[in-house]
Amino acid sequence: MSNTTPLRRAGFALTGPVIWAAHFLAVYASESLACRWGEPAAHDAIVAGATFFAIAGILLHAHRTVRNTDTSGSCEAERFIRLTALALDGLSLIGVCWAGLAALLLGACR
Repeated sequence: MSNTTPLRRAGFALTGPVIWAAHFLAVYASESLACRWGEPAAHDAIVAGATFFAIAGILLHAHRTVRNTDTSGSCEAERFIRLTALALDGLSLIGVCWAGLAALLLGACR
């Protein structure tokens, strides 16, 4: 059997960007579908909900990353992965807010 711990840690670091990508897909797919159905109000509700849950998920992941940080027993690679995860969470949070605000401020189905 192989040791999958490094892959799990690397996958853990990519949680923020995965949430960001899912949010981006939800925002722009809802734009397309809402315009096709002729329901721009549904787009606003979907975007608001997706943005709320994406922000909550990213903040929860960042909180868990900070809470699980053990500086005394961690090796250099583990600390690097945790810092990378926090940086990716920050960038993902900015991306989610940017896409969510743009979708909510600009009218759907123009």
